[in-house]
Amino acid sequence: MSHDSKYLNSAKLIAACTLLSRFTGLARDIVLNHVYGQKWVQDAFNYGFLIPNLFRRLFGEGALSAIFIPIFTETLDQRGRSAAWTLLGRVAGLMTVVLVAITVLLEVGVLVVWHFKPGGAMRELQTGLTAVMLPFMIGICLLALFSAILNCLNHFAVPSLMPIVLNIMNMFGVLVVGPMLGDLLEEQIFGVAYTVLAAAVIQLLIILPVLRRHGVEFRLSLGLHDPDVRRIGRMFLPVLLGQGVLLFSVFFDAYICTYLTRGPKAPPSFTLMGHEFDYPLVEGALSAVNNAQRLYQFPLGVLAISLATAVFPLFSLYASRQDFGGLRSTLGQSMRVAIFEGVPAAVVLFVLAEPIVSLLFEHGRFGPDATRRAAWVLKWYAVGIPAFCCQHILLRGFYSLKDTLTPMWIGVSLVALNIVLSASLVWHPSIREAAFGISTSTTAAMHVCVSLWLLRRRLRGLIGGRLIARSAVKTLLGGAIVWMVSSLVFSWAQEWPISYLGRTGTRCIYVFVPLVSAVLAYLLLARILKSEEIDWLLRRRPVAVETPGPRP
Repeated sequence: MSHDSKYLNSAKLIAACTLLSRFTGLARDIVLNHVYGQKWVQDAFNYGFLIPNLFRRLFGEGALSAIFIPIFTETLDQRGRSAAWTLLGRVAGLMTVVLVAITVLLEVGVLVVWHFKPGGAMRELQTGLTAVMLPFMIGICLLALFSAILNCLNHFAVPSLMPIVLNIMNMFGVLVVGPMLGDLLEEQIFGVAYTVLAAAVIQLLIILPVLRRHGVEFRLSLGLHDPDVRRIGRMFLPVLLGQGVLLFSVFFDAYICTYLTRGPKAPPSFTLMGHEFDYPLVEGALSAVNNAQRLYQFPLGVLAISLATAVFPLFSLYASRQDFGGLRSTLGQSMRVAIFEGVPAAVVLFVLAEPIVSLLFEHGRFGPDATRRAAWVLKWYAVGIPAFCCQHILLRGFYSLKDTLTPMWIGVSLVALNIVLSASLVWHPSIREAAFGISTSTTAAMHVCVSLWLLRRRLRGLIGGRLIARSAVKTLLGGAIVWMVSSLVFSWAQEWPISYLGRTGTRCIYVFVPLVSAVLAYLLLARILKSEEIDWLLRRRPVAVETPGPRP
């Protein structure tokens, strides 16, 4: 079987495992929203989890993995397993030392903030939860590094299933640990925070034996004089700056959302630089954004990130052997598959945003107003799904070439636009917290356009632009059919006499009947238009490109 065929099969395996983990993630979010509602306590938890989660994305799944995988793949391919395991031990050891130091410094900073400027009840709770969950980033970043190693060894199942541990532990924290800590919700939420730390330990205890079964043997060391470690360090700084700025914009969005949200018992206005302003957001704004992000990331993780994760080692292999023809062809195919998957997902989430949020979250303390707020934000994140899908592919194309500067400058140049859009639109009465979805989708689309143009030049040849454009036209036509079918079927379903099914049963009909109808219509049109992407995904049809053979 060709490498190209294998990566699509790997993507399917990752997608299946990710689907299972995303379902447990939805279950966790349902439980969280049922117990805490879309209120200030959940806002505080989301804010407290923000910093360790950003470092996970930066060190574990972002900058370090983007640099380490190509170099590790090259070492494994050219110098053998022993050299690769030595490199892993040195990188993991250095990473542990750096993360522990950062965690200590951040804990001190949080303590200083808590002591000198605690703020109101919501600010105090945010500070306390942040302090509890900060050490999570040490374990989760090491887990991401070890998962990347398994991916390089063509083992994808266990890494893709690891989030299930965190999701189950969080539900245990909500339902069991939290009630043991007190009667107030602001006391019980610490039970969820404690289980976040426990999950990181359990995840490492699971993945380390899997590494050993695949023959991975390493010892933690610093290896500061290792030329490969130094090369990783030199490449790491620009990626750290680029992705750090991007992730800072995510943090800044959350900070804007939190700062401009009126907390419990807070006055209706605040003072900034001598001027008084009314708070544009009310409690639950950050939770509405978080719930919307969870829902749009469901198809993004199952489809696009699974594809990008599977294809990245192949990109790196082509690049290490200077096989730019194979890299261009595989990149073009990956882009076509990403668009083919992303467009219908975006349309369905946009059209069915409110019934989906209602079905999943409108229980317990989560009411109809919370549904409308989260659904409005979700619509604008859904608009950007095709761009998000392509962005993951293009970034890995640059990183496989060990080009870390270009994505950095693209990202840095767009951060200011993202912040300006968020900070400006949030004041508009009809937009409010949806501003964060609008700004994110806009900058992602611009990022894809610039990246595609520059990567084509970087590869010194075509990447199948005409084929991508032709495929995109067919996909957009399919997206129009998805919009029409899902809208019409949803309108018809609301007129059906199905009240006897109860509230949950009726909501299931409103979601799944339009969803299934739209998907079937999309696949039927793809078959009629003879879209190759459906053959690649359903029939395992390999692409006709030259496959890299064993290195002499």
